[in-house]
Amino acid sequence: MLVSVPARAGDTTQTLHNVEMSGDLLQFGVPVVGLALTWLLNRDRDAPSFDFSSLGAAPAEEGTGGLNWPGPSLDGSPRRDFLVSFTRMELVTYGLKYAVDAKRPNGGPRSFPSGHTASAFMGAEFIRKEYGWGWGVPAYLTASWVGYSRVETDNHYWRDVIAGALIGVAANHDFSAIKLRHGEISVSPTVVAPDSVSRPSGMSSWDDDKESGLFDGHSDLSPGLQIRWTF
Repeated sequence: MLVSVPARAGDTTQTLHNVEMSGDLLQFGVPVVGLALTWLLNRDRDAPSFDFSSLGAAPAEEGTGGLNWPGPSLDGSPRRDFLVSFTRMELVTYGLKYAVDAKRPNGGPRSFPSGHTASAFMGAEFIRKEYGWGWGVPAYLTASWVGYSRVETDNHYWRDVIAGALIGVAANHDFSAIKLRHGEISVSPTVVAPDSVSRPSGMSSWDDDKESGLFDGHSDLSPGLQIRWTF
């Protein structure tokens, strides 16, 4: 029994080491596969009603305003979109890491959010968006394993993993206009005024509110989001 206890402890340590190593490799493996597919496969142009591959294309007659990422937008070119998405993911992830500087379960710094998970889910959503769910499902399963490995090895909390996954997925999309099968949804910042304040006719956006003078003399205005569905 005395001999077997260290052996079991050693087996557990080796297993955790293997889990951690797999997460370390797959955080890059999923995006690399996505990038490689841009040379190997044609893009999937089937767009069922629940598909979000058309996110980000603003109407031609309107500007590119709304709630959107700073910097360049996605233009439909797979390799350019990959570079834009990957850059967004890295900047947001590491900006938050240093801004929040949360402690890891193992005592280390910069726990929130999980960079491994953000990278893997960025690659998974890129693959799904460009090449459909046939490739997307295994990519998402692999990315989920990366997130699990970070929690299992005490490198992150689940909140870090969930935040990283959301960042990775969101990096693949613009949000100035969301095209659906029936219409289009746009999201933009605005202010919520009390009932006693009348909003001038035609004024609805953040810039319109500022120009209308709606802010003047009203300290009880609250920021909010305006969601508009046109069809």
